Amino acid sequence: MDMTTDEALRLRRMKRWPLLLLVLMAIVFLLTLNRPDSWLAWVHAFAEAGMIGALADWFAVVALFRHPLGLPIPHTAIIPRRKDEIGHSMARFVAEHFLHPDVVRSKLEKSAMSAHIVVWLKAEGGRQRLVDTIIRFLRWGVGAWREDNVRAFLRRLSVQQLQRAEMGPWLSHMLEWLVRDGRHQALLTQVLRYAVVILHDHREAIRGNVQKESPWWLPGFVDDRIVQQMLDRIENLLLQMALDPDHAMRAEFDRMLNHWIGELRNSPQLQRRINEIKQNALDNEALQDYLYRIWTDLVAGIDRDIASGDSIISNELNRVIGELAQNLENDPAMQASIDRWLIDSAVVLVADNRHAIASLISDTVAGWDAQETTERVELAIGSDLQFIRINGTLVGGLVGLLLHAAGHFFN
Repeated sequence: MDMTTDEALRLRRMKRWPLLLLVLMAIVFLLTLNRPDSWLAWVHAFAEAGMIGALADWFAVVALFRHPLGLPIPHTAIIPRRKDEIGHSMARFVAEHFLHPDVVRSKLEKSAMSAHIVVWLKAEGGRQRLVDTIIRFLRWGVGAWREDNVRAFLRRLSVQQLQRAEMGPWLSHMLEWLVRDGRHQALLTQVLRYAVVILHDHREAIRGNVQKESPWWLPGFVDDRIVQQMLDRIENLLLQMALDPDHAMRAEFDRMLNHWIGELRNSPQLQRRINEIKQNALDNEALQDYLYRIWTDLVAGIDRDIASGDSIISNELNRVIGELAQNLENDPAMQASIDRWLIDSAVVLVADNRHAIASLISDTVAGWDAQETTERVELAIGSDLQFIRINGTLVGGLVGLLLHAAGHFFN
């Protein structure tokens, strides 16, 4: 039995109770009609008013969904006649009271989303579910790449975008980002440290290559001494630059980058030259084929890995996500930043789209048939509305008793 059948059965059962109560009131009314006993007059007044209340509330409830007794009485069959207006009103109510930015922010601020994310990622099931989702996305991408039309479309699109792109301003912005907050100096430090290690580890190879290229008439010990001094000075210079943040060569590096930023932004000749280099690369079929083969080999490698029983990508994702969860758990400041970012993003998203989201209600209701809408609403709330009929019968009876008592009092 599906949910709709269950709701219809429940509605039919609920309708029986107010109907039985109305029948009971009618029977009591008839049995106490014109009886001489004074106490029966109270029962008669209760039954009479109860019948009136039951009939009035029956009319009110039925009038929501259809014409009572099939009679086209004005202001009845409200839902089928005004379903579109009701849908718009519901959408407006949801947008103004449920999707209001203040309501969304207040609700999200109580949820501690980053803490829930940490718990979910630390759980084996949650972490594996995220890994499986990423793997499914990769598998979908690999499958799409096998289709000739997809490959041709992406290749054509990438070439078009690169042709339109102005490389000079883009390189200028990238260098500006590097210079901002000294990122370029931090990158230079790492490069210098790596260069010192490479130079130190390959001194003998460099000496051997220099000796091979030296003139025959230059004594070997003189040549070796010159090479040793040269390598010592280069290594010492690189080490000083790596250790001294105020080194003169670092200042020169700053000036060079700032000069390049200005040239890339303001020099039409340099921008034209960079675009010419870019266009030559795009027109170079051999280079394009080489890059295409590299990308194809990468995609094929991903495909083989995710299809294997022991996927390196899957294992690495599992490890990285586990470490991310552990680090996030131990960093309350980062959790607060994530919460703030998620809340601000959600609030902006809801604020910009709340009327469009709420319009799903009005659009859905507008697409329903009037009879279908009536049946859906009646199945949803009809059972609860039967309590109105029951209460109307009982409250009406009590009002009848009060009126009967008032008649005795004033007479």
